[in-house]
Amino acid sequence: MAVPEQTFEAVAQSESERRASPECILVVEDDAALRRLIEKSLAANGYRTCGAADGKSALANLGDCPPRLMLLDYSLPDMRGEQLLERLEALGKHVPFIVATGHGSESVAVAMMKRGAYDYLVKGPTFMKLLPVVVGQALERVRQAERLSEAEERLRRAHEELEQRVRQRTAELAEANQRLLVEMEERRRAEERAIQHQAELGYVARLSTVGEMVLELTHELNQPLSAICSYAQACKRLLGGNGQRPDASSVASDASDGDPVQELSASLNQISEQGDRAGEIIRRLRRFVNKGKPLQLPLDMNALIHEVSGLMNLDARMAEAEITFELTDPLPLVVGDRIQLEQVLFNLLRNAFDSLRESPPGGRRVSVRTTLDGEDDILVAVEDNGAGVSPEVAPLVFDRFFTTKPAGMGVGLSISRSIVESHGGKLWVGPAARRGAIFRFTLPIDRGE
Repeated sequence: MAVPEQTFEAVAQSESERRASPECILVVEDDAALRRLIEKSLAANGYRTCGAADGKSALANLGDCPPRLMLLDYSLPDMRGEQLLERLEALGKHVPFIVATGHGSESVAVAMMKRGAYDYLVKGPTFMKLLPVVVGQALERVRQAERLSEAEERLRRAHEELEQRVRQRTAELAEANQRLLVEMEERRRAEERAIQHQAELGYVARLSTVGEMVLELTHELNQPLSAICSYAQACKRLLGGNGQRPDASSVASDASDGDPVQELSASLNQISEQGDRAGEIIRRLRRFVNKGKPLQLPLDMNALIHEVSGLMNLDARMAEAEITFELTDPLPLVVGDRIQLEQVLFNLLRNAFDSLRESPPGGRRVSVRTTLDGEDDILVAVEDNGAGVSPEVAPLVFDRFFTTKPAGMGVGLSISRSIVESHGGKLWVGPAARRGAIFRFTLPIDRGE
């Protein structure tokens, strides 16, 4: 025998289980007397048996008694044991088996072990004694193999289920990611539309402001154009040679020596200067109402303040106010869009002049200051000594469409704050030191990045 002899305890441990559900053992033995002894011994140990005298009978009994184990005699009348195994494989049936051989056939038993036999028995004096032990061990191995197969099947199913869940979760994540991409794209487009809408509002506000400034601009342009006409008439008289001298008010003061050539040169210089003045007013106005895309460039805020203040001279005269400047020089450059930052300054100065109209004449003043705010920002302040902003109104002045002016649109300060914040700064309002309001905003210094 291939395994050492063992006691009957292992068989006794599962005896009750076998009796409750007897397992069938197919005994294939051509010796009828020995077959009956084997069946009797196995029945005494709680097994059901089914006997077959040859290979053909064994194949026929598979349907009546599906065996858990087959005790196979190698030498059968109609075929050898290995031939029976081949027939079973051809039928697609796998039956665990033990080989029984006669004396001197151990080599055959070893060959059958290689074909899958669970064990073998030699027909000798100890055959019947060892039979229950070997059968019990073989059945236990069969059960273990079945449990292992079931465990592997459960593991395979669990693995397939896990893969299915992973695929399902991956598909869900991919779908969620696609939805997120769509939402992000929609949000980006919404932000672009909001920015575009903000730019359109600013453009409309500037056009509305220009409409209000038309009469004032007419007066502003009339001065240099009238001067051009006067000096042109003086030049015409000098060139005509009729002996008439031009009006003293029409020539430059530095040409008082009476030399016609010098008087003519001075008049032409004045014509050129007044033409440049009119052209500069028009250029400033065109830049102010420009509807181009935002362009980020290094800017000198002091120069920008002087340029916008020049455009606001008429507003200052209409409000009978004085503009004073306290500008830190030199002041670091900032990076921004010229038109947008000009609009911020224009809105703040326009609000300051509107606030001064309610104050008594004389002493009306608007102060513009620039200074450094720490190491990273510049600070621009526009202060007036007008009516000021009440504590109740201060939190609302930057809300869109909020206005205290009868004909106001309520978008100027809202647009101004959006522009400043888009440039990385902040805009806020507070009371002036004595009277009026002060609007402050910061902008980051250009670091060359």
